[in-house]
Amino acid sequence: MDDINFLNRIQDKIERATGKSIELLIDEENSNSLEVELEDSIPRLIFGHAVLQYPGFARLCIEYSVACIREGRQISTLEFHAVLGRN
Repeated sequence: MDDINFLNRIQDKIERATGKSIELLIDEENSNSLEVELEDSIPRLIFGHAVLQYPGFARLCIEYSVACIREGRQISTLEFHAVLGRN
């Protein structure tokens, strides 16, 4: 699977899980970037380019983004740990 298809699948998965459209961007400079911006009507997600190389990082980005969008805010590390424990 090429990178574009993989990113489309990630975007589709997040949109299905949240019921919202999102804007997904890749940070080419910072491989470990994980940012969720909720200020606009369409959430903007910025993932580091490592998301294309490491499935575990991709899953973490997806789960964190979904949790933040559902809560409507950035969640803490402890809250995210609890989310991962439930899945």
